[in-house]
Amino acid sequence: MNSPTRYCILSLLLFLLVTLVAPGGLFADDRINRPAYLSISVDPQLYDSNLWDTSYQETLDQFYTIETEDFGYGLAEGLQKTVIRGQVKVLPGYRVEDQQSFRQEGEPDSFMLTIDLRYTYGLGNGSPLAAMATFGTCFLASPVKMFSYTAALEGHVVVYYVDKNREKIRVLEKDYTSESLQKGTFFDAQEMAQEVKWIRQLTRDTLADINRQILAELPLELLQRSWRKIADELNRTLKGQRIATKRLSSKRRKSARKTTPKALELPDMIRQASPSVFKVLTEKSTGSGFIISDRGYAVTSLHVVEGAEEIKLQFLQGGTFKARMILSDSKLDIAVLAVPPENLKPLQLGESSSANIGDAMVAIGYGEDVGLSVITTNITRVEEYQGVPLLRIDTELAPGNSGGPLLDAFGRVTAINIRRADAQKEKVSFAIPIDEAKRFFSHLLD
Repeated sequence: MNSPTRYCILSLLLFLLVTLVAPGGLFADDRINRPAYLSISVDPQLYDSNLWDTSYQETLDQFYTIETEDFGYGLAEGLQKTVIRGQVKVLPGYRVEDQQSFRQEGEPDSFMLTIDLRYTYGLGNGSPLAAMATFGTCFLASPVKMFSYTAALEGHVVVYYVDKNREKIRVLEKDYTSESLQKGTFFDAQEMAQEVKWIRQLTRDTLADINRQILAELPLELLQRSWRKIADELNRTLKGQRIATKRLSSKRRKSARKTTPKALELPDMIRQASPSVFKVLTEKSTGSGFIISDRGYAVTSLHVVEGAEEIKLQFLQGGTFKARMILSDSKLDIAVLAVPPENLKPLQLGESSSANIGDAMVAIGYGEDVGLSVITTNITRVEEYQGVPLLRIDTELAPGNSGGPLLDAFGRVTAINIRRADAQKEKVSFAIPIDEAKRFFSHLLD
């Protein structure tokens, strides 16, 4: 067999291998067609407290049982919407010994998620000083709330795939943290009933935060790592189910195309989009971004926020919010931020595949020292950079616009603006097609 023939055969085999096992390939699916089980334990550590030795023990037992169950059902619902197409079942109980036998064996041909939550409750570090100061305020009509009661939550998540022989394959492992505090007076700190109220509120706050963190990060990683580690097992799914799913998606796309939106006048487009676009402020740079979900998720350029110790978002209507980066893709130069979900208005995401050379676009962002800028432009051509298709526009955007949206005539996001050197090493304006970006953060969308 000559060299060219051998090369062709090897290339064909490699293509088939990648197509069969890679996400988005012939047998890949946007969700995993396997059931999953959630085993959740809570280990509350109440330092300097005698609650466990009183009648409140039963109250706390019931509380943790209910909260763990609600937390599990919330995660199960989120996983079924994003990454698991099979049923997700929550195991009863909140103590690890309640689920130990299941953790050891698992259920064949399914995923098992073990989530261990360790709580540390107690008075804040400033409480001793607050106790000394209390004597100066105890005669006031309304005692000053100088005491802080804190909760620190550490979450350890491990995902296993249990094969048909009950062998456990570890797919991924991640740690999460959350903190919260409640303020009270010296007299509040002396009452066990008040301590129980603090514990209830702090537990709910931190569980909600951990729930959001897990659903923001876990689905995409679980999908990617599962296909890398257990592709052979997942490929045993019946082809018919996947084909039916793809046909259904195709019908939905055709139905969506029947409704033609109305083009917007520029003032109407600005009025519609500006509440969703923000300026990104870090200690080293500025940029732009926009809201993609009213549940608290936004997008900007990775180079704007990478390595930043603090990220702030400033909106046109006023108000500055702190944000944190939860996902990043260096190839696309995209970062997803978690934002407090307070009156957020997401932009409508379009389809870059429907854009054509010459189409009129509107770039919105916060150029340096110019405030909100609105620039009309056109797509001139499509170029490829490190394997990523980029839309080149005919207007040079000022620094600070990176991460802002490129809108079509209907006010839908067609791409994400960036500035990058072209083949002549000159800084010009490009935009990342929104179809490419959505593959990265689609699991976060409503």
